[in-house]
Amino acid sequence: MLKEVRCAIYTRKSNEDGLEQKFNSLDAQRVACEKYIKSREGWVALAKRYDDGGFSGKNLERPAIKELFEDVKAGEVDCVVVYTLDRLSRETKDSIEVTSFFRRHRVNFVAVTQIFDNNTPMGKFVQTVLSGAAQLEREMIVERVKNKIATSKEQGLWMGGTLPLGYDVKDKELMINEKEAKTVKHIFARYLELKSMAELARELNREGYRTKSDIFKKATVRRIITNPIYMGKIRHYEKEYEGKHEAIIKGEKWQKAQELIKNQPYRKAKYEEALLRGIIKCKSCDVNMTLTYSKKENKRYRYYVCNNHLRGKDCGSVNRTIVAGEVEKEVMKKAEQLYEKWGEEWKNLSPGKQKEIVKKLIKGVMVKEDGIEVHSESEEKFILIKKKGNKCTVVEPEGKTNNALLKAVVRAHLWKRQLEEGKYASVGELSAKINIGTRRIQQILRLNYLAPKIKEDIVNGRQPRGLKLADLREIPMLWSEQLEKFYGLAT
Repeated sequence: MLKEVRCAIYTRKSNEDGLEQKFNSLDAQRVACEKYIKSREGWVALAKRYDDGGFSGKNLERPAIKELFEDVKAGEVDCVVVYTLDRLSRETKDSIEVTSFFRRHRVNFVAVTQIFDNNTPMGKFVQTVLSGAAQLEREMIVERVKNKIATSKEQGLWMGGTLPLGYDVKDKELMINEKEAKTVKHIFARYLELKSMAELARELNREGYRTKSDIFKKATVRRIITNPIYMGKIRHYEKEYEGKHEAIIKGEKWQKAQELIKNQPYRKAKYEEALLRGIIKCKSCDVNMTLTYSKKENKRYRYYVCNNHLRGKDCGSVNRTIVAGEVEKEVMKKAEQLYEKWGEEWKNLSPGKQKEIVKKLIKGVMVKEDGIEVHSESEEKFILIKKKGNKCTVVEPEGKTNNALLKAVVRAHLWKRQLEEGKYASVGELSAKINIGTRRIQQILRLNYLAPKIKEDIVNGRQPRGLKLADLREIPMLWSEQLEKFYGLAT
């Protein structure tokens, strides 16, 4: 007795035209597949339908085909049947990957109008050729559409997309919306006065202005001011053509706005310059801060600015803009301490390597009203900041660094890590390598048991006055006892 072959029929149509009909294209494909299945002995069409109506064949982001893949994995399908190969995919790469997937799960694949079976060498060859032809057809269609769009834009026709504020569309043509056009004129006029897109966005929102669907953002204002549609032009890539629609903004005002944008001193900094990108946040808004810069007398000044403020939204913090160099310097210091190597080793690292280490060790930099919190996995550092004009700068910490104490604490961290990681098998091996006595090394290693506050104060030069390395030869086990003993030395 022949084994029953369970056949899943997959159908697809690129658009939704005609799908509302009682008997549509998907039904026609299924009927043709069912007839083919009936002609094969032992083959049975599964009742479950795998129909993707309104989905392109250029990728596999389709609900029905994904469901089919899951059923194949579950062993519920023996054969996949389609009307033509391009119903499965119009991309050669996708077609080959899908049919390879079917083979791995021992599932046959058949295209009924192109009579081939992917289990045979000829079927595999035909599949590759037909997939290539389908991809070529799709690419030719894309090219024809591109050419049509280019030609239409050269004629000054609007070819769809997001409808610009100030216009409605009627019979595929742009018509001025008088109410919105007043808003557009107001935006151009105020931009020439304020000279700031972010400030203009905030003002528009405060005064109740809205786009067609949302509040104004800095990016929204930029799109409006740089869109040549408003002076009666149609843009296609780098070229502009005289449009069939009526202009809202006169050429002179448009040109003034473009000149202002061109000479704007504020620019977004390059990606590689932003040491704290993705790390530094505005505490008030709980959003990231972005590195920007301004130019004055050919000198560039770098700042981190709250994203809300930058995009034209309200930011409640007085510290929404902070000088970048100073906060980066403090974060680099913290990373150097956490790296647990003596200063010369850190300094010998390339700037790129130092930045890489900062990203790994520093988990967050939170800009608050009174200062900056620098977070690592194990501890937190607070840095005071002060207002300087419209910007905030870091306050230099008080206190004097005791180099002997600092060097000992850093060495303790470094040696402990090297012993734990197996770089040195014992204190004796470490002693022989660095030419320091084992007793001295053991004394230094005990500094790892100091309370976090004591270690942090030593690093920041805020240790109790008079505290010397010799005072740390005997360290109480409890942190509370350490604080009582060593902070008593300050009096």
